[in-house]
Order: sequence, then structure tokens, then C-alpha cells
Amino acid sequence: MATVDIRGVEKYFGAAHIIRGVDISIEDGQFAVLVGPSGCGKSTLLRMLAGLEEISKGEIRIGDRVVSGPGVHVPPERRRIGMVFQDWALFPHLDVARNVAYGLPRGPGRDERVAEALAMVGLAGLGDRMPGTLSGGQ
Repeated sequence: MATVDIRGVEKYFGAAHIIRGVDISIEDGQFAVLVGPSGCGKSTLLRMLAGLEEISKGEIRIGDRVVSGPGVHVPPERRRIGMVFQDWALFPHLDVARNVAYGLPRGPGRDERVAEALAMVGLAGLGDRMPGTLSGGQ
């Protein structure tokens, strides 16, 4: 894992200035939360970090590597960043554990990795639940 540095990041959609001068540093092993009202740019910032949206100004680094900046846009598949959208991101016919396992390689240790991932995000013991039974925060 690596430190994520977002420096002076801005985003325009036409004349609309959506993101203004964001500076965030997330150290290896830290969790970060974006909180704000609907439409304030939280999802746009995450999309820029993941490489799904190009920045208009500033720089994003993952470790010592610039992934977005003047003349630089590393595509999403080369960033090693995952993003799960809040809505419509889970297979409704698979339980929570099978949704998490879907993105992991098959083989020994997979169940342990799923359990670790669920524990990491505060969902330990909820792997057998269906997505429709979880709250928005879960």
C-alpha cells in the first residue's frame, strides 16, 4: 500500500467549478471519510482518485507516482485503486461474503481474505446477509 496525496485538485464541468483546491493526504493504513451534502463533489473527488474522471487542476499521487497532474492521466486499470459505488454496486442475488469474494482470486485462503475484508470495514459477522438487508451505512 502507499500514501495517497491529493494536492490543489480542482474540477470544472464547463463553467461549473465543482471541486476547489482540495488537499488531502492519506497515509498507508489510514482510513479516510468524505462527508458533505449531496452535490458537494464527494463522488467526483473519488472518481478522480480512481482515474474515472480527469482532474482540471492540481495533482494526485499514489506513493511516489503521479497518477493525475499536468499532462498526466494514468488510466483506472493501472492505478490499483478500487471504488465501490454506494448504489447498484452489489449483486443482489449473492450474499455479502460472495459479493466480496467475487473480486478475489479463487483458491486457498480466499475465505480468510473475505473475513478480513469484512472485519476491516466493520461488517464482521454479516457475510451471510443479502445486500438488500443492509443499511446504507453498511
